[in-house]
Amino acid sequence: MFAGRKKSVSIKSAAVFLAVLLIISFIAVIVDRNIRANTIYVNEKAMILGVGQEYDYPADDNLVHYKSYNKDVVTVDSNGVFRAVSKGSALVKVGTSEITVYVEDAPTALSFSENELSIGVGERYMPSLQVEGSELNTGFEFSSSDPNVLGVDSAGNVIGIANGSADVSVKSYNGLSASARVNVLSAPESIQFPVSEKTIYLGTQKYMKPSVSSGSASKMIYIDSDNTSVLKTEGSNFIPVSAGEATVTAKTYNGKTAVCKVTVAEAPFYIRTDLDPGKPMVALSFDDGPNAKTTSVILDTLEQNHGSATFFMVANRLSKQGNADCAKRMVSLGCQLGNHTYDHSHYGKDVTPADITNGINAIKDATGYVPSVFRPTGGYLSDTIKNNAAAPICLWSVDTNDWKYKDAARIGKYVLDHAQDGDIILMHDIYKTSAEAVQKFVPELVKRGFQIVNIAELAYYKDAEMQNGHVYSSFH
Repeated sequence: MFAGRKKSVSIKSAAVFLAVLLIISFIAVIVDRNIRANTIYVNEKAMILGVGQEYDYPADDNLVHYKSYNKDVVTVDSNGVFRAVSKGSALVKVGTSEITVYVEDAPTALSFSENELSIGVGERYMPSLQVEGSELNTGFEFSSSDPNVLGVDSAGNVIGIANGSADVSVKSYNGLSASARVNVLSAPESIQFPVSEKTIYLGTQKYMKPSVSSGSASKMIYIDSDNTSVLKTEGSNFIPVSAGEATVTAKTYNGKTAVCKVTVAEAPFYIRTDLDPGKPMVALSFDDGPNAKTTSVILDTLEQNHGSATFFMVANRLSKQGNADCAKRMVSLGCQLGNHTYDHSHYGKDVTPADITNGINAIKDATGYVPSVFRPTGGYLSDTIKNNAAAPICLWSVDTNDWKYKDAARIGKYVLDHAQDGDIILMHDIYKTSAEAVQKFVPELVKRGFQIVNIAELAYYKDAEMQNGHVYSSFH
């Protein structure tokens, strides 16, 4: 009898214990969540709502009780329906647990940051959604106008299904909406940088956006440097850190790659690192000098206006009084030295290798630097010139004819009327009227937003790679 009673008590205790376990397990199932039920962010400790938004907490048992400790922010009824009243936070009891509800202002407008974008087949991408008037980042419903072309999940990620176009749309709980056009193109077969090798000077940056094969798209392209102590990357921006070499790799979403070998170096004396590639610039170039009296006036004007120029010197003039000092001042001001042959005695096919090399040597003897560009006399070219220039060959896109019309006002007006971003302007620094024109039009060009540069600077900031023996007239 005693033993039977003991057994009965044990069975009853076990039943009670089992019931408690079931209740605890049930509450744990309710509370232990990390979902976007009905597009609202919920986990076991927090919920995010917008003012005026409702959320039906997913409980399947009437035994769970709810209580809000801040009804000015959130209310909750006996059925577990949460209602956001005002911005703030509130602690809400759910059964034996508690959850913090954060309430943000209701959105006032929605828009995608891009009205139209392209992705590749199989690519997954989240278009940036702009929410005005609120910091809310949940509670949005996304859809695709053509699921056969474009898929979209509850978080707003789109995925390219097949070639074509479709709209991705978003709707907020308070009735706002927005859409963007998504073009789904083929997966890339290849990718490449604008150039396979690049020199970047310390103190500057370069934008090197890779491109994919025609008719394809890769919205996400991952770009990395293998030597961040020399070169860092931020998207397509290449940022030099120290002198050296680095290899940059670009990779598409489907694994296609491209590489660019980058050399980081100190800029030569004639390339400034504080120019703005986003602002217009024109290159001034002067032939036939130096002539100490007039060239000095031009150098004064350049110095006063944070400008530079390329001087194509007739090298035998460097032996005349004051001219060598003028050339040295060009170097000290960061101007570019150019070769215009030794004595300007031959043109075109009559130019000899000695005309060029003697000019190089005389300029180096006078300044300590080899000229970095060449301009043929009269602008006439020949195979001999191309093969022996030992530098890029630079012509011009704006000819002032200052040698013909010795009129400072006319020269200045011509420059101001014709100069455009990327132009190379031809003048001669041996004429007084040319120097006077420079004094007038350079400050005016600066006032109009132009940067006054030399040819090497223009090429560098326009991302042109000049090569010896190749001919350049402008960098538009």
